[in-house]
Amino acid sequence: MPAEDFKLINEEIGPIAAVALLIGTAVGMSIFIVPTQMAAIAGPSVTVAILISIVPMVLGVLLLLQLGGAIPVAGGIYVYGSRLVGPYWGMLSMVVPVVAVWSYILFAALGFAQYLPVVTGALSLGVSVPALLAAWFLIGLFCVLNYVGVKIAANVQIAMVAFLVAGMLAFIAGSVPHFDTGNFEPMFPAGDGEPFADGLAPFFLAVVTLYIPFQGFAMIIEIGEELRDPVRNIPRVLAVGMSLVAVLTIGVIVALIGAASWQGVIDPATGEAMDGGLAAVGASFLPTWLVAFIGIAALIAAATTINTLLTSYSRTIMRASRDQVIPDVFAAVHGRFDTPHRAVLLLAVPPLLVAPFTGVLESVVLVDDVLDWLVTLTVTGIFISFMIGGVALWNLPKEFPQRYEYSIYKLPMPVLKVVAVGNVVVSFAFTLLVATSAPTALAFMIGWIVLTSLAYVYRIRAYDRQGVDLREQMSLLHKHETIGGGESGADD
Repeated sequence: MPAEDFKLINEEIGPIAAVALLIGTAVGMSIFIVPTQMAAIAGPSVTVAILISIVPMVLGVLLLLQLGGAIPVAGGIYVYGSRLVGPYWGMLSMVVPVVAVWSYILFAALGFAQYLPVVTGALSLGVSVPALLAAWFLIGLFCVLNYVGVKIAANVQIAMVAFLVAGMLAFIAGSVPHFDTGNFEPMFPAGDGEPFADGLAPFFLAVVTLYIPFQGFAMIIEIGEELRDPVRNIPRVLAVGMSLVAVLTIGVIVALIGAASWQGVIDPATGEAMDGGLAAVGASFLPTWLVAFIGIAALIAAATTINTLLTSYSRTIMRASRDQVIPDVFAAVHGRFDTPHRAVLLLAVPPLLVAPFTGVLESVVLVDDVLDWLVTLTVTGIFISFMIGGVALWNLPKEFPQRYEYSIYKLPMPVLKVVAVGNVVVSFAFTLLVATSAPTALAFMIGWIVLTSLAYVYRIRAYDRQGVDLREQMSLLHKHETIGGGESGADD
């Protein structure tokens, strides 16, 4: 690869744009679809489930505050795994989030296609857009935006996030006149005449799945070198962004149950959650114009999700490619646009190719709703990544003591150990819950890990024969990155 392609990204984004990117990933399309899906199976207990799901969110935020403050680099989760745990675990910290991102991009695009008829119907437009065409358009549009520049993508994101937040607030405000506290009883609905007929499995599935709106905070460490003054701004962006996300998400779910009731989210024809999520459910008690506004906000939310995922995780691929864990062609930074353009394409193209075959996917993985399965696959990837991240946090003071000691955000050692162990334990427990509720998602992820592990071993051995030790390259901070605005090397 030409030397001029292997360079740092010089564009920077400010904290406001970073908060918008974080909210766009954390809230995104999931908040407009997942709560109704979970309310349909878990009843009013979703209001408790969302509170419990805050626990791993807080643990994850503290983990990233410390790691991001100590080593703020592009492709953070990969760097933390490879430098603080071991080369193989660094590889997993790259390939596991990538398959989760593919799943989440496809989820957002299909959710966009699902919401579109709700919006056109509310506006009486009398037009019908094929679902596949809508999904392709959305992924393709933001692939192009991220290809041509992070500043363009970030500026577009600010406007979109403002609209999606307005849509969430509109749903909350519109529910107030219809709010009935009786809708929260019983908290765990009976089935077949017996309480807890299905056990607590639906409730625990809701806990795991509702964690999706809180997972977006991880993106902030993936754009480390492109965030202005990352050492100072990573903690600020996390604190502001995740506080807003938590308040808005809890507000939407409480409003949903209080105004519509959990029975109100179920389509009588299918016995399952209505297609169209919040907008479709809101049609029973909100004026048409407000339903249309919420639907448009959901469409924009899908766009924010895809935009931010492409912006942030393309940096993970770029960083791993710099270490030659994957072909270094994906390390290239575009000479004109200053973006990791090939890494962007690697994230965008697979969901584009899979989108026409979602019906086949449902039959292969034995599910009735591919959106539920994609969400489960996404959270599985997140939990595996945070298990590795917990070990990385534990090892930080030992592996890079100076970076820990002089980090602007420093967890006291006892707290650091609690956060590290907490991330591993909670993430492992949630992964087991996923295994019981959607075993094919976990099986798919395990198969992906096995396949990529074999490819990793082959690549290590191939480079060994050439006299190159890839594992050594993955063990030290690299010359092709910046740390807090300066060249790395202090702890190499």
